[in-house]
Amino acid sequence: MTYQIGPIITDAQKQILYGTILGGSSIIRPNNGKNYYLAMRGSNKIWLNYKIEELKCFFKIDENTIKKDKNTYRCYSIAYPVFHEVQKLFYKNNSKIIQKETLEILTENAWMVWFVDAGRKDRKKCYLRTHKFGEEGSKIIANYFTSLDCDCKNQKNRGRNEIVFSEKGSVELLNIIKDCLPDFINIKI
Repeated sequence: MTYQIGPIITDAQKQILYGTILGGSSIIRPNNGKNYYLAMRGSNKIWLNYKIEELKCFFKIDENTIKKDKNTYRCYSIAYPVFHEVQKLFYKNNSKIIQKETLEILTENAWMVWFVDAGRKDRKKCYLRTHKFGEEGSKIIANYFTSLDCDCKNQKNRGRNEIVFSEKGSVELLNIIKDCLPDFINIKI
């Protein structure tokens, strides 16, 4: 008989967590620690609070959950065994990786979180920062989105990899994620 230590992660929480990791957050194992924890940061405290609320069973919620460091807000979950499996999906030799098989398990909720964390939109196009995945990972991501009719390409911006969606691909992407966006996130299609 196997016993679950710590909270059980739901499918919906997995998607929020996957998008969060793709968007720049990290899964970390403390020195001499057995279990991993989630480290999130960002400049938008409301957005960070939203993700904490979605994943609240993994956080100690109190007045110290979010800490401010200059212009950045930071928070850390409790270390649980559940993060070990997630870590194996997104890391190899302590570096972030992306695989086509991992992208195929994402839903529109993961895409939405990923885009809010690491994307931007100008008047006609959407962009998604992918430099943490390198040139090869960025190509895998671009091929994945293109295969789903979200036409895009990998390009360098100031020496960093970024996915640039065509106008049509941008509309497709935004149509997929629009119903998942919280009310306080205002992205026009």
